[in-house]
Amino acid sequence: MVSHDLIADILSRLPVKHLLCLRSVSKPWRSLIDDPDFINLHLSRSLRTRTNHTLILKNTDLHATDLSSLAPFAKLEHPLMSYNHGVEILGSCNGLLCIRNIVEDMAIWNPSTRKYQVLPYLGSCRCYVCGFGHDPIKDDYKVVKIIQLDRLDAAKPLETEVKVCSLKRNRWRKIQDIPCVSSFPRANGVFAGGALHWVFAQKIDLLVKNLIFALDLAAESFNEVPQPEYKDDIFQLNIGVLGGCLCVLANHRDARVDLWVMKEYGVKESWTILFSLAREDVVGPLRFLKPLAYSRTGNQVLFEHDNINLFWYDMVKHKSDDVWAPGMPPSYETEICLQSLVSLNVDKRQQNGDDNGDVKKMDDFLSKGFNLVL
Repeated sequence: MVSHDLIADILSRLPVKHLLCLRSVSKPWRSLIDDPDFINLHLSRSLRTRTNHTLILKNTDLHATDLSSLAPFAKLEHPLMSYNHGVEILGSCNGLLCIRNIVEDMAIWNPSTRKYQVLPYLGSCRCYVCGFGHDPIKDDYKVVKIIQLDRLDAAKPLETEVKVCSLKRNRWRKIQDIPCVSSFPRANGVFAGGALHWVFAQKIDLLVKNLIFALDLAAESFNEVPQPEYKDDIFQLNIGVLGGCLCVLANHRDARVDLWVMKEYGVKESWTILFSLAREDVVGPLRFLKPLAYSRTGNQVLFEHDNINLFWYDMVKHKSDDVWAPGMPPSYETEICLQSLVSLNVDKRQQNGDDNGDVKKMDDFLSKGFNLVL
């Protein structure tokens, strides 16, 4: 007789779409596949082997394909009303996406299982940045909104208001503020090492050095992240995540982009230049590069380039190859989403709202979702 552990090990190697079908085989298999330990086993194996990842292109609609095959892109239906404006992806973590539509409705959504949870309505703000990530201590998923408050007196220090909504509590809470301004307005937070990261400046001044601040999602406190010892002083700073590690892109006046990776989170000495991309290595200017994922072999990195192009960069051959597949829109933003069974176990008895009493009632026109499985 085949042991339970062996069955779990075999099933953990399968894509989510196959596992959803296998839930119908028998009650024991359904119970196994729905078990949190199995969900974590499948999740950790996918992360370790760089498998079961979806590449999402966001234009007006969302287009998705399996990263390993880059087959023709298919339209991905989301669970929010979009009013012909589509939705914005605020972040991706362990197979869950945080999305927002034009009227500020927000939801956490698993595209693989089609499950989602609409967040309490917080209202719109003139200037803010968001982020989405996982609190490993409480095993909870959190959405963060950093609101930049208006200043009537320019001599006064910058003021912000930071609010967090966790999946388990399903309500917004005000936490520690941060006296900085985002260097990239509306830029989403980058999740790595249990924290969300943004590029901030302490003054609205182009000559002021940009800082990387991290919000620890367990402690819900901000800390400055030590930066690499850069080769040059003048460059544009951007951040990203690659293979689960925080990374920095130093753009030297569109002539060269250095990609630094923090191999041991929080340790300044672990910053390492993975490689440098010169202007002649790509087609077109180097205004914006976003690292997306390693190849399964680990010797290539997939980049989004200026919202109009994807390319693999081979770190051994030092060359780039453009990526094209049927169904790609002419321009887009990109997101990598793991295909996972991670559930959204929300206590429905909790009252939606804001602990500070700021939340309005959720609009009634939210949709009930669609039935596309990747």
